[in-house]
Amino acid sequence: MNQEQLFNVYAERFCTEADFVYRFSAAVTLNEREAHRITHEAFKKVANTLAQHAEDESPAFTLAVQAAREILANQAVKPAGLDHLDPVVSELAHIKDRRARLAFVASDVCGFSPEETSVLLSGSRESVKDTAQLLAAAREAFYGSKNQTFPAVIWAHLAEAVDEEVPAAVAGEFEKARKAVSSFDDLASVFRLRRGQVQLAVQHLNLSAQDVDKLRNLVASVDVRHTQEAQRIEEISSFEARGRFMRQLAFAGVALAVVFFVVYKGAPRKSGINVLEVLSYESLALVEDGKERLDLPSDNIEEVKEYLGSYPELGFRPKVLTAKSAGMSIEGATVLDYDSTKVSVVLYTDPNKRDRILHYTLSGETGDLPKAEPGNFQGLIYQTYASDRLNMIAWNPAPGVLSIAAGTRGATDLADFVRKGSLGM
Repeated sequence: MNQEQLFNVYAERFCTEADFVYRFSAAVTLNEREAHRITHEAFKKVANTLAQHAEDESPAFTLAVQAAREILANQAVKPAGLDHLDPVVSELAHIKDRRARLAFVASDVCGFSPEETSVLLSGSRESVKDTAQLLAAAREAFYGSKNQTFPAVIWAHLAEAVDEEVPAAVAGEFEKARKAVSSFDDLASVFRLRRGQVQLAVQHLNLSAQDVDKLRNLVASVDVRHTQEAQRIEEISSFEARGRFMRQLAFAGVALAVVFFVVYKGAPRKSGINVLEVLSYESLALVEDGKERLDLPSDNIEEVKEYLGSYPELGFRPKVLTAKSAGMSIEGATVLDYDSTKVSVVLYTDPNKRDRILHYTLSGETGDLPKAEPGNFQGLIYQTYASDRLNMIAWNPAPGVLSIAAGTRGATDLADFVRKGSLGM
């Protein structure tokens, strides 16, 4: 690829995180209008130094750092305008200190590590202990403790304890405090539930397609912007000609619309598929007999992208995960064409572990699926489903687009695969 193509590839990596930085900003500021502005500012700062960020492993964290600087610098931002989305989000207002709220959102909603959260707050990784104290106060304010005051070490490392990942450096101190607190299990249960609720509440915050286009323009090269402007001029110049033609068709269109409505109402409706049930069956078949069931057996990711990108009437833009660092390789792709929907499938294999992972993409939302325990892996918020032979995680990579990863690995391992693949690692 030439420099122009490389520039646009790097820009696209950041654009895929547009919703992430918006949700992050909205959850901290509790102000929808300010979240738009802060997201715009974060993209503008990245655009000015995009070459420096081209090799960043985590565009989401890079954008979050830029957004955090803007949030902490502008003390005039007041919570407003998010109460209509979910009561759980509005309860973040109980955390009065903006730095504490930023630490809470970074840790409990976005899944950043203590070291990453300290960078968001101070720009360095040396203030992890101070960050832990701040986070302890934030959690106590949000989750509350009416009957008993918990030691700061309990609040500071509650998320790690729930996930059974308490750092070795504080494991002894934490276990001692844990044994001294009789109601720890009740606190952990409430924490697990509320963390899932707030993650799902924030997940419903999404930018519009127009907003994402505006952000994309910020990190696009000058040549690309000039090309787009020329295209818009051409579109405007031909608008009147198209308008005259369309007016001539208007009368005929009204008549056809009436006929279509009558036929559509009278025709039998196509029923939607049971996504989890159907994809569970497909997954087991593909895991056992992979290449024989693929329309495109290929280990070339560009061929897979071209095949899925050119498939007619998919209704969404499939994204192909790349996960070389996970030791996986592509076996190929296919499209499951049902009456009510189409599902793109990419099959990955691990030659060492001799297992396979399926990545499905279709139109939909996680809200269309049965309720499930939410998970958060480094900012990837997903729902988990399992059977005796298969695990699945489901998430929304974009509004109106549903992705599902399926395989014999655990949910966290599947999420790790997805996260690395989304970042192009």
